Amino acid sequence: MMRSLKLRHFATIFVMTTVVVLGARTFAQYTTARQLLAVLHNEMPSSLMKCANVTGSPDVISKCLEQSFTDHLYNHFSGEITLCQNVRAIGISGDTSACAVLADIKDFWSSKNLSPEPGVELVVNTLGGQIWHIARLINHPEFSIMISDRSFKAFLVKIYNIRDNQWPVFLPMLFLIVAIMAHFLVKVTLGPLENLKHSLKNLKPENLISTQRISTPYREFDDFISVYHQLLKRLDESFTKAKRFSSDAAHELRTPLAILRGQAEDLIADVPTGSTLQVRLRSMADEIERLIEISEKLLLLSKADAKLIEHEVRALNLSQWMNEFIEDSGLYHPNLLITRVIGQDLIWECNQALVQQLIHNLYTNAVKYNIPGGWIKFSLQRDGDLLELAIENPAPHIPADLNEKAFDRFYRGDQARNRKIDGMGLGLSICKEIAALHQGTLSLEVTQTQTVVARLRVPLHPTPRA
Repeated sequence: MMRSLKLRHFATIFVMTTVVVLGARTFAQYTTARQLLAVLHNEMPSSLMKCANVTGSPDVISKCLEQSFTDHLYNHFSGEITLCQNVRAIGISGDTSACAVLADIKDFWSSKNLSPEPGVELVVNTLGGQIWHIARLINHPEFSIMISDRSFKAFLVKIYNIRDNQWPVFLPMLFLIVAIMAHFLVKVTLGPLENLKHSLKNLKPENLISTQRISTPYREFDDFISVYHQLLKRLDESFTKAKRFSSDAAHELRTPLAILRGQAEDLIADVPTGSTLQVRLRSMADEIERLIEISEKLLLLSKADAKLIEHEVRALNLSQWMNEFIEDSGLYHPNLLITRVIGQDLIWECNQALVQQLIHNLYTNAVKYNIPGGWIKFSLQRDGDLLELAIENPAPHIPADLNEKAFDRFYRGDQARNRKIDGMGLGLSICKEIAALHQGTLSLEVTQTQTVVARLRVPLHPTPRA
């Protein structure tokens, strides 16, 4: 099962982001507690210093202290603040019994003084089974501010709850951001590969070297792109050698094969008519003729590969030519029922010699791979600016891979593996090249009724070649 790179990046980024977020959350929780505690220890002495010079009744001092809470951190949990005057609680909030307990513990203030103000004493110690933060004026030790550690931590929990209540909003945003990051990362990473894909789609044997060099903004891809262009160069050299070999071999074979054919014909004429030797010589001459035909087709294909076929375009009345061709075919194959649907006056600008060879090859295939007492149906119609030619025939034992491999060179169906059916598997390949030369397409379709349809679709007026 193929895995998705985007999904892989999404999962990786999500896991990494989750680890970072949770790590930052833990660190922030730790630092927030320390920072708020430092703020608390700064503001408690500040409140006392503001009221250090206030004189009057305890209520006046209490009111002064309560007013000083307004801008301070512990104003958010002021209901938990206890103000003491000796053993008596003043004000209306806090744990009033804590003042008496504090007065009973003589060594409570022996703990380390944490106050940043020189006139205030601040300690953190255990009182009545709880941890307390307590500050008092050094000049007026009877006045003190007491805040339990439990109250401070309850305040922290409120802050954490406010933070955690944002998860329902934060998580979808996190998913969206990670998805965007994964998409962007894949796009950036695969950008050079996308360029390579488009380049590969446009590759043809004739443009391997002329293909524009792929550029990449990332030096990590330079070696990869360099290997790709070296591969194109090696492929171009291989194609060039293969095309040159086919062309040279076909050229070199033509002359000796022609000489052999001439000598075989002379020998056939010299030996007694009907003799065994003459029959053997005729068989040999037929094989020489077959080799000549193969070399001619190989030469044509090598020219097609090299884009060297001479393409002289002239107007051809294909309707008239097809009617004449079908009439002649009926005389050569009277055992086949040949029907036709030919559109009137279809003029095609084409290479007449090549087109006639294409249609002849398709017709020959329809004759070879037909059933006894079979039929062939011709259809020639106009479809907008396109010309469509279809040749249909029934066929026995149609190979399963016919659609895929019919146009491969030297491919012949299983039925044609013996020599009972003449041919060498090059005819359809040549037809394909001729169709491409005329900017058209040629396909072979197998129908559900066990017939084969060769379909040619080409523009009536092809654009001029560059």
